[in-house]
Amino acid sequence: MGNFLRLQNGIPRSAAEGSGAAIYDASVELASPITAGTSVTLPSSQTYDSGELEVYLNGTRLEAVFDYTYVGSPPRTQVQFTFNLVVGDHYRFRIDRAP
Repeated sequence: MGNFLRLQNGIPRSAAEGSGAAIYDASVELASPITAGTSVTLPSSQTYDSGELEVYLNGTRLEAVFDYTYVGSPPRTQVQFTFNLVVGDHYRFRIDRAP
């Protein structure tokens, strides 16, 4: 896929989706809100190392540290968003196959 620019909350954000075949791709639509700083566990008991995880919110790729933080030591199973998520938000966790 390619790189593109999106506006998110009025701020231009660079976005890119990996081109490799995903080895993990799980999405969740929120039925209840999540407060900033709450640990969110990846679906299906997935684990990850920092550099391999891609996180998307409503189709926009998020930036580590700016939009979410890692929880614990590798292999990790959770992230914490730096902002509140509301009912109907759709988040996605993805890990690409190494090229």
